[in-house]
Amino acid sequence: MVDIKNVVILGDSMSDIGNKWLWPTGELGRLFRAMRVNETGRFSDGKNWTDFLVEWATGETLMWGNRDLAISKSTNYRTLTGYSVLGVESWDKPVEPKPPLDLEAYLKAMKAPPKETKALPEIRYVNYAMGGAIVTNDWSPKFGALTYLRGQVEDYLAQRRHMSGAFTGETLHVIWVGLNDFVTVVRPDYDPSNKNLPSTADFGAWLSWSQTYPKELANGVGVFPAVAEIRSLVELINSSFPGEQDSHHFMVVDLPSVYNAIRFMEGLGDPQWIPQAKAIEPVIRRYNEMLASLVHKWPAGDHAPDPARVHLVRMSAWMDYVSENLETWKLSKQAQDKGVRPFYTPGLPPTPKQDPVTPDMRRRITTSDLAHPTEAVYGVIARYFVTQVVDSGYTLGRLDKGTWRAHAPFGGLPFTVPD
Repeated sequence: MVDIKNVVILGDSMSDIGNKWLWPTGELGRLFRAMRVNETGRFSDGKNWTDFLVEWATGETLMWGNRDLAISKSTNYRTLTGYSVLGVESWDKPVEPKPPLDLEAYLKAMKAPPKETKALPEIRYVNYAMGGAIVTNDWSPKFGALTYLRGQVEDYLAQRRHMSGAFTGETLHVIWVGLNDFVTVVRPDYDPSNKNLPSTADFGAWLSWSQTYPKELANGVGVFPAVAEIRSLVELINSSFPGEQDSHHFMVVDLPSVYNAIRFMEGLGDPQWIPQAKAIEPVIRRYNEMLASLVHKWPAGDHAPDPARVHLVRMSAWMDYVSENLETWKLSKQAQDKGVRPFYTPGLPPTPKQDPVTPDMRRRITTSDLAHPTEAVYGVIARYFVTQVVDSGYTLGRLDKGTWRAHAPFGGLPFTVPD
């Protein structure tokens, strides 16, 4: 088992813990209601999947107390600094114990003799994901309103160099991005009438084609530029720290079907998006096929990742399975009403002790924007991701094969797609 000491998240709105809404274009997006986030900057009614990852791995929560405290705490993990560290509590302790909330209990705690303590194990965690991020950097859609995955990687590399020897150990890089390339900006697919193009989704064949016909690469050739950019960025991370390449690990996540979002569902979604889904869906499936081809047959090179250190997370297959069995996961095929706010556990007064939002509303599959998952769905996403991490031979904080299955939510349900 490999014990992961550092986690780096690279991606888009599904993983964003408050980067986009503080970006100038994010502020404009909220002003013109082109973007909806909750009061902590997440594209959710509460937590997203990375918040669950943090809680399950460490026992700490970034969504603690109230809006201001959650934003303040999340700030430590939106850029890489010496403060981007989480202590790992044991499973038998509650999630992030806090000072007593009433004066009498506080004074009693202050008078109690101090207990002997020892330093907690630690995980360094940083999350660069930004809503609206796209992979391909060979064009500039939406008048510059969207950012590029390469920018996230460059920020990480610069900040990691600045930390120098303070950043050490086995590092897990999580890359999950791509939907904006095909949904938000509707990147054009390749023209099948072009006989020069490969007829399969094999990454190696497309790589050879791009080297033989470099001029055609600039005219929109489907999913290949996105997958090629992921390859380039993985190898850039390795080449930037060549002496540490053996401690670099990668989890690359493929894209779920657009039909898992209500926006695209016939009879439920936004009429202007439903016809477009029929064109988008095959492109996403092809992207997933080519991404799998890259991960499983990575082209040889000095900075290519060791096959044992790069893994594909088939989120597409998992979410297809979940969407076909919503009742099993206590989810409903509906969108939330507008105005659903996060519920903080534990929360600080005047936060109510019981969630004022009904369980039915919380366990709907998308927020009121008809596009992004609810906290309940993010929990199911995170559950599958953690399973893939531990099944790939990693330990992360208090997560390993044994502890994870003993403490995972919905412990009686499948951890991977049933055969």
